[in-house]
This record gives sequence, C-alpha cells and structure tokens, in this order.
Amino acid sequence: MKGTRAVATLGINGQDIPLIVDSGAFYSSLNHAAAQQLKMKVRSLPWGMEVNGIAGRDEHAGVTTAERLSLMGGELPNIDFLVGGNDDHNGTMGLLGRNILSVADTEYDLAHGVVRLMFPNEDCAKSPMAYWAGEAPFSEIELLRNDREKKTPAIETIALINGKRLRVLLDTGARTVMSLKAAKSVGVTDLKPTGRVGGVGQGTVAGWSGAIERFELGGEVVHNVRLSVADFDLREIDMLLGVDFFLSHRIYVSKKQRRMYFTYNGGQVFALSKPEPKPDSTEASANSLPELGSEATAASYARRGAASMARKDFKAALADLDRACEMEPQGADHLVIRAELHQRMRQPQLALKDLNAALAAKPTHAEARLRRAMLRADPGKPEAALQDLEELDRSLPSQAPQRLQMAQVFERLQRLPEVLTQLDHWIAANPHDLALAGTLNQRCWARTLLNSELKRALEDCNRAIDLDSEQGSYHDSRGWLRLRQGEWRKAQADFDRALSLDSKIAWSKYGRGIARSKLGDGNGSQADLEAARKQRPSIDAEAARHGLAAETTEGADARPGSTTP
Repeated sequence: MKGTRAVATLGINGQDIPLIVDSGAFYSSLNHAAAQQLKMKVRSLPWGMEVNGIAGRDEHAGVTTAERLSLMGGELPNIDFLVGGNDDHNGTMGLLGRNILSVADTEYDLAHGVVRLMFPNEDCAKSPMAYWAGEAPFSEIELLRNDREKKTPAIETIALINGKRLRVLLDTGARTVMSLKAAKSVGVTDLKPTGRVGGVGQGTVAGWSGAIERFELGGEVVHNVRLSVADFDLREIDMLLGVDFFLSHRIYVSKKQRRMYFTYNGGQVFALSKPEPKPDSTEASANSLPELGSEATAASYARRGAASMARKDFKAALADLDRACEMEPQGADHLVIRAELHQRMRQPQLALKDLNAALAAKPTHAEARLRRAMLRADPGKPEAALQDLEELDRSLPSQAPQRLQMAQVFERLQRLPEVLTQLDHWIAANPHDLALAGTLNQRCWARTLLNSELKRALEDCNRAIDLDSEQGSYHDSRGWLRLRQGEWRKAQADFDRALSLDSKIAWSKYGRGIARSKLGDGNGSQADLEAARKQRPSIDAEAARHGLAAETTEGADARPGSTTP
C-alpha cells in the first residue's frame, strides 16, 4: 500500500513500472508519461471503443503494446495497454486492470499487502474458497453476470442500503462512493459538500458526504456511517465499494463459481466511518496483530505495516515496520515506509533518520531522496534540500511523476527558475492530465513572480482558465500578470472574478487595491488594501520580495515589478 493505493510493480519492456491495482478497470493502462518514458508507440483506440470513468469519457485515450510483460516470475509477449488516465501523484504510472487480474481466481488480501492469482483444480469447483477462515464464519455472495465482460468480468453484486437494493462494483482503484441518484433513492438527505471528484478523464463531478443507517452485504451489517456521494452516471452501477472496504476485508473472487467469499479484518469499513467493533471479542485487536509465522520475511511485515498505516492504525503499523527493519536493517524500502509513518505521527527527526539510512543503503532510491528533500526544505538553509533535488534532476527521466513534487519543493525554497524547469518537464509528459489546469496556473504564477516570459505566462493562465473557469486562484494569477503588464482595468476584472468565486483570497484584494489605485479609485483601493492586510498581515513584505508591493506603484507610470527582483 502506498497511501490508500494498492500498488503492484510489473516489468514492462525491461523496466519496473508501478501500477495501481484496480479491479474496477476493465483493462490495464499506462498514463501518457509512462508511454513516453518507455518510448512506446501509441495508437488510436479501436473504432467504437470509449474509456469512461465516474467523471465522464477520457477523450485522449489510446492503446499501445508492451513487447515484454514480466509478471510473477514469468514473461508474456505483446500485451496491450490502454494509454490515458491521470498522474496519481504517488509515483505510479498506470493501472493493473481486470484483463490481468481476472485471468484466474483473485484473492485480495490488502491488509497484508498482497493480491494472489489462484488457479484452483476441478476439486474446488463447488467448494467454499475462504480457505483462511478455518472454522470461523465467512460471508458468501453471488456475483452478477455481464455478457459484455465475459473475458474481464467485473466484481458486481447487490448490496442493501437502508433496506433498498443497489448494484455495487467492488473497485480497488477508488474509495467507496455512491451515486447522487442512488443516495436520493435510499433516503439520504443530509448531504454535505466535500468538493469535486475526478476519474480517468479531465472532468470532475460534485461530491458530498451523506449519512446512511444501514449497509448490508453477504449478511454483514454496518450501522450509522457516512459515505461519499458523487454526481456520476456509470452504466448500471449505483455504488463503488472501494479500497477502504478491501482493506477491512479479505476477499476471494471465484471466476468459475461467479461467487465472492470474504471475512472481516476489523477496523473501519468505510473511509468516512468510525471503526466497527469486532464481532468476536476473542479475536486479536487491530493493535495486537498476530505473528506472521516462521517463514515470514521482512517484506511481509513491511507490507502489513503499510496496510495498517493506510487504515490509520499507526500503532500496529509501527510494530510491523520496526520488525521489518530489525529483520532487514539495510532494507531501503522498509525504512522509507517507516519514515512516512513517522511523518504522519509528527516525528520528523525519526523520519529523517530512516531516510538517511535508506539512502545509505540505496543511494538511487528516488522516493527516499524526494521525501528527504521535502523534510529538509528550509528557505533559510536550502543547501541540503537542493543537493537532493539536484541529484533527482540528474537521475530521473524527464517524464518521471516526481517532477511535479520537485517543483513544489523548489517553490518552498524560493527557487523559481528551477520550479519552471520541473513544471516544463511535467506538463510536456502529461498533456491531458486532470491536474493540468492547476499546473499551468502554477507555471503562470512563477513566470509572473519572475517578471519573465510574460507572453507565455498569459498563454498558461488563459489555458488554465479555459480548462476550469471556476477556480478563483487562476483568475488571481492572471490579474497579477495584468498588473505586471500595466493593464489595470483587465487586472481589476480578473480580481473581481477571483473574489466572486472565492471571497477569501487576500492576494486578490491586495491586487485589486493596486489596480483601483491606478484607475483613480482611491477609496476603493484603500478599502481593498486594508482588508488584505488585515487578513494577511505579512502581505506587503511577501509582495515586496517580487516587486509587487503596493508602494512600488506610487508613480503615475509605475508598473509592479518594473525592476526584476
């Protein structure tokens, strides 16, 4: 588990490629940056084929062929992958979908960090497949058949929500979410907005959380929980049972029987719910997990520790990760996972100690180096972080997903030219990504602060707004760019729009104060500047660092930043 993502590493054309395990994806895919990095030729989709997610169609999807796919010690030739989707910002480069996951029976044991492909013999044709349960009870449900997906069958079944039947898709690539239409049909009324929700394409849909009284699947019942709700229309699917459900259960999907067997692991069933009590009080608590056995490896404990961290059971996670690091002190991967846990437990010095040890054991570990750069990013003492960032810049492919995070660290260090370099890399490799609008806005803002390439900055701001006109920060960036160019009226219009979308943007109030001053509206200018300073007392000093402070615009012909900072 990386965060709340189940990640498997496959070999594609001789390179290790991390993919999100996604039982909801009918086919495996690579994102555009991965296809570029692997120098794979991308073809158009077959006529009539579309790739759809909860936020609509991926208009830029294609297909490519891997000459060699390494999986489970074997190698398969000429395997097709879709090309599309978004950068997940966790180092992954695509999805491992059902064309591979459903070649056999599949066991999802995410609490131990494992997915197993199982090939049962004929004697198992009618046997219950929850082999790990022993004498303990387990749940068993029939899966729905879909003639359109015979080769890559989805894990679909019926669940009861508030006593009403809903069609659910079990999807390791998502968090649990119910459609708005389904939520209304089962009587959910107290919807609380949670922001926008994205999928495989560039679109987003509105999201909420809502309370339900009862969720039932296979005889298992969960009472009084909150679930995510989104305004999606995904074929007949009413609800996605996501990775949070998988982490709290061990699941076996029998392809031949078209049945699913599962047991409850403990902990919270849904991401927004509180932990459920174990039905049998004699079972081990989540914070006292059993030994894995004499044949268990350090990697086994590390995987289980990462899964416990994903479930926010930090005590159990630390116990397993300590064990993994004791068994394999030079295991860089284990040390990096424990460093992440220490960070989440607000123990930065312990995290830094683990990252130093990981890089001593494996100097090429990109995640360790990036995490250490983030920890050491002090604008007053930038040297240590810059060393890590410069090494990453030398060693990583230009299409590497870490480039966007590197830009953010450079920004924290106030190294704007380096920010632009990293953003250039990422945007070139991810031309259709869901995060493209925000990244274009970030590049526009960096150029505006540098007072450099303002024409290109305007192109970036315009593209960002074209992609998503409802983000106040994008109009704010263009407003400041207009101030750089001395276009006071256009600047005021952008700041007006930014504040109509988000009235709390102090920078837009400050910028509009400058624009109003240049347009002769002294009272309006003073009101905006005072409001901005009250909300953000340091704003004059922050703006002055880049030649943008209000006092630099006193002269009749003055322009913000007329002298390059």
